[in-house]
Amino acid sequence: MKRFFCAQIKGWLPAVIWCVLIFWGSTDDVGGKATSLRVMTFLHENFPTLSWEQLAKTIFLLRKACHVTEYGILASLVFYGFLRSGLVGWKRIWSFRMALLTFLICVGYAISDEFHQSFSSQRYGSPVDVMIDSFGVLMGLSGMWVLSYFKRGILKSKSSKSSESGASQVVRWSKATRMEMKS
Repeated sequence: MKRFFCAQIKGWLPAVIWCVLIFWGSTDDVGGKATSLRVMTFLHENFPTLSWEQLAKTIFLLRKACHVTEYGILASLVFYGFLRSGLVGWKRIWSFRMALLTFLICVGYAISDEFHQSFSSQRYGSPVDVMIDSFGVLMGLSGMWVLSYFKRGILKSKSSKSSESGASQVVRWSKATRMEMKS
C-alpha cells in the first residue's frame, strides 16, 4: 500500500505543482497588466523601432503562445501522471482512453482557470482562451504520442534483437517494468 501511495505522489505531484503555478499566474499579481508592462518595457528597450501597435500585437501573440505552452506542459504532466502512477500500466504506453481523459482533465482545468480569472479585477475569463488552451493540450498530447511511438520502436527493436522465446521476453520485460515502477 505504501509503494502504491508513493507511486501516486511521484506520478501526480509534477502536474499538481504545475496547476498551482497556472493558478498563481492567473492572479492580478503575476498575470495581466503586470506581465504585459514588463514585457512591453523589455521589447521597447531592445527593439526601439517597433511602433506601439506592433508591440501590442507582439505581446498579444506572446501571451497566447504562453497559453499553448503552459497547457501543453500540463497535458504532458497529466499523461505522465497516469503512466507513472500505475493506473494504466507501463505495457500500454499510449491509449486513446488515457489521452481522452487527459484532454478532459486539462480542458476542465482551463475552464476553471478562466472562471477564476473572471473574479480578478484586471483580468477576465475568455472562451477563446479556453480554445487556445485546448489547442495546447492537443499539442502536449501529440508530443506524448510521438514519444510513445519512439519508445514502442525502441522496445520492439530490443525484443527483435534477442533470440529468446516470446514467453521469456514477456517475463524479462515485466520484471524490468516492475523495477521502473519501484524507482
